[in-house]
Parts: sequence; structure tokens; C-alpha cells
Amino acid sequence: MGLKRLSLLVLLALLVAAAFASSGRALAWDDSMCPDVAGENTNTCPPGTVGVSYSIRFREREGSGCGPDKQTFHYSSGALPPGLTLELNGTFSGIPTQAGTYKFYLEVREPTNDPAHCRGDTSQREFTLVINPGVPKLTIGPESAAPGTVGTPYSLQMTATVSDSKIWSIKTGALPPGLAINPSTGVISGTPTAIGTYTFEVLAKVAADQRSDTKVLGIAVRQPLTILGSSPFSPARRAASEVSVPFTAILSATGGLGAYTWSLSAGALPPGLSLLDGTIDGTPTVPGVYRFTTTVTDAEGRAANYPGTIGVAAKLAISTLLLRPAKVGRLYRMTLATTGGLLPKKWKVTSGPLPSGIRFDRTLGVLSGTPTRPGRYRVTFEATDALKVTSTKTLVINVLP
Repeated sequence: MGLKRLSLLVLLALLVAAAFASSGRALAWDDSMCPDVAGENTNTCPPGTVGVSYSIRFREREGSGCGPDKQTFHYSSGALPPGLTLELNGTFSGIPTQAGTYKFYLEVREPTNDPAHCRGDTSQREFTLVINPGVPKLTIGPESAAPGTVGTPYSLQMTATVSDSKIWSIKTGALPPGLAINPSTGVISGTPTAIGTYTFEVLAKVAADQRSDTKVLGIAVRQPLTILGSSPFSPARRAASEVSVPFTAILSATGGLGAYTWSLSAGALPPGLSLLDGTIDGTPTVPGVYRFTTTVTDAEGRAANYPGTIGVAAKLAISTLLLRPAKVGRLYRMTLATTGGLLPKKWKVTSGPLPSGIRFDRTLGVLSGTPTRPGRYRVTFEATDALKVTSTKTLVINVLP
């Protein structure tokens, strides 16, 4: 009975040993994915590319260890390519972010909680993985386009993140009339001929491969910015004024895109005048000829200039101080004079009779004729200029016998 029991124990031990031996063979790596191609004891994996998704799976050799899919994979040492991660099931994946040659050690482990089949074995292996530089992505710009102006040359340079030769075109939409895109340089240029807002899609293709990108842009085309001057400015942009006479002129802008900003960009206005929101206003105090340039700027940066001239005359005054005496029976002629004021000037007699036989020319301010009666005549004259400024003076005409 003892011998039979011993024989059963021996048989059981042999069966257990056989089962353990069949399921517990030495743990080993599957080299088919990353072989040791140079016999340098480092396994070389398929190369990756920066920016391109990468994925392989490490496995134990078939028939090794304590059974399939029971082992776990772990990073041990060295440098993993940035962007790649190792999962416990051996999946090594991600998107590489940096080129280079990376050497690292990985370890495969058996579990220890299954003593009947797994012995907790481990195995390390060095791997080499080359990450190649990626092909730069093509991105075109700019993000927005400057506005244009009818009749003014326009140019917009399209930009790209790669220098490779490219083919440029308009994929959808339309450029403003008068503009075209250069297929080689990507320059949109020409002279706009019609106002409006034009939306279009630019397409750029790298000539040597399949890389491409698009950009939707809009170009607003406005009317040219111009300035018109109201009276007293003439079409030649000249205005006349007079000391002590209030002056007002309005400069109005059209075209472009408001709001408008006004400034005095050159020269000077007459003392006493100022510019505010396109209105020149005030009372001149010093005679002279004043040349200036007013500039208006719209909301999109367009600018227009108005070079003007304001002539300020001295205030009107009758400058004749005395009248020559006249004689009865002799022809008499005397011209009254003025200083300052603006032409044309008109005259009149406001009080006192003229000597008999003497007439007064209201246009020229000339006394003329042949006196017929002697005497002393006190006469008040008034001169009026183009700005309705008046000046009066009382003079005496002595007519001798």
C-alpha cells in the first residue's frame, strides 16, 4: 500500500513538472517587428516621421513565457522619441514631434500571481528608432487684406510658411475688377476699377508634391477721397478776405470711408483763422497772402490734400486827404484814392452838394467837369468794396472865381 501511494505521488509530480515545463518556457522577445539587423544587440524599429502618426506593437516570442497576452511591457531607460508612448499591452504609438535617433530599453514582465504557470520572469531589450524630419506644412496668409481705392494701384503679397515653388490661383469668388493674381509669386495687383466688397478664396499648391492650402480674403474697394472747398474759395482754391471781416469756408470730403480726420499739414492760416473738422473760421487780423495745405484722412487710412491760398487785404480806407481847388470856367479832374479793401469798389456821395458843373463817377471815384460857380463845398464820400466794407471821408472843394 505504501509503494502504490509513493508511485502515485511520483506520477503526479512528473505530470506537474511536465505541465510547468510546457507552459513556463523562457521569456523571449518577438524580433520580427524590430530585428537586430546589424548584429549589434540593438533592435532597430521601422523609422517614423515628425508630424506623422506612428504605431507598432511589441510582443513576446510565440510559445515563450507562460502564455500569450499575459505579459506587460514597460519603459526601462534611455530616451523615448517625444510624442510616443508605450502601453502595457506593448502598443508603442503617437505623433513624433522631434527628429533624431533614439535608443531606449524596454522590459517585458510575466505576472507573479499565477504560480502554476508564470514565474514572474522579465526580459530587457535595447531598441533603436530613427525619427526623420517631417515635411513642413504649407500655411498661407495673410489673415486679412488692405482696402483698395478706385483708380489707385493696389498690391497684396500672399505669404507662405514654406519656400518651395508654388502655384497660386483663385479657387472661388472673384477679385475686384482690375486686379489679378500672379500664379508664380502670389502677388495680387492691379488698379481697381469698381467699388464694392469682393470675397474670394486663394489656393496655393506646392509644385513638387501634394501639399496645398487655401485662404479666404475680402478686399473692399472705395471711391477716391477728395476735398471740395465752399465759397469764398474759387475752383483754383483761392479765397480773398479782409482784416476785421469775419471769414468762413467749409472744406467737405467725399469718398473713402468715414469718419474723417482733418489737419493742417503744411503752411499756415492767416492769424485769427483756425481749422476745425474741415471748417476754416475766424476773423483775420494781419494782411498778407497765406498758403497752406489741409489734409483729410478716412477710417481706412486714405488721405487727400487741399492746397489753398487765402489773401487777406488791409481794411478799406479812403486815403485822399485834400482835394485840389477848382476854378470857374476851367476843366477840373480829381481821382479819389483808397487803400486796402477788395475790388470792385463803388463810390457815392452821402452828403453835401457838389459844385455846379462837377460830376462824380461812382465806379471810378473821379470828380470831373467845369465849375460854373465859385464857393466852398463840403462833401462826404463813401467807398464800398466787394466784401461790403465801407469807408467815409468828408472833403472840401474850393472853387475859385
